[in-house]
Amino acid sequence: MHNVTADQMFSLPHTRSQAVADELRAQIMSGALEAGTPLRQVELARRFGVSTTPVREAFAALLREGLVVGDTHRGVVVFRPSVDDLRENYEIRIALEPLATAKAAERITDSEVIELESLLGQMRVIADPIELFQLNRTFHARIYDVAARPRLASLIESLRDAGHAYGNLFTVRAKDRSQAEREHEAIVLALKARAPARAARAMADHLAHNADFVAGELSGENPEKRRATGSTARRQGVRKRSEGVSP
Repeated sequence: MHNVTADQMFSLPHTRSQAVADELRAQIMSGALEAGTPLRQVELARRFGVSTTPVREAFAALLREGLVVGDTHRGVVVFRPSVDDLRENYEIRIALEPLATAKAAERITDSEVIELESLLGQMRVIADPIELFQLNRTFHARIYDVAARPRLASLIESLRDAGHAYGNLFTVRAKDRSQAEREHEAIVLALKARAPARAARAMADHLAHNADFVAGELSGENPEKRRATGSTARRQGVRKRSEGVSP
């Protein structure tokens, strides 16, 4: 774990608990704190030069985000996602996010397309994985906002919050971002063309690729092998479901 002085942490306009949570979150998402690493209150309080109360409050925030598991008093462990957890999360998201994307294609404006294109441009050049992760969240959330289905967007957001650790694995470990970039571009092009079925398929393919990559990372299998054997049938199923969406 990186050593962070109290002066470095609290020069920012944060409360102490926010500062501790921000630092731990950054280390978890960068991979500096690996899955399964125990985090102990007293040790972290000493390291950050604070009492145990801000550390306990930081643990509570990270527990809500799904980045750690355990108990705020006795200590927590960096969440280690399982393939089953991953599959369940993505199965639900693949049912909901393409639907929201199709709805967005029906009502998106030219200025909203430009906004998404700007986000794509930023993601192409960003190097920091934490900033990239946040930009990716903003990109997806903006699409679902455009759909103007607030309950649907809320359901998706809760699932994406629960999938923080999965997004971390993809963002930090993916060596080649070109496929994800092409998939994002395909989504925006479909939205720009106001083609709901095409937009839904593009989003479904994108999510299926992410799920296959992370499943491979979690299981130690070759992601390309998993993609060849697993995602084709799943994507065909999504295409069948999206046939009822007007093009």
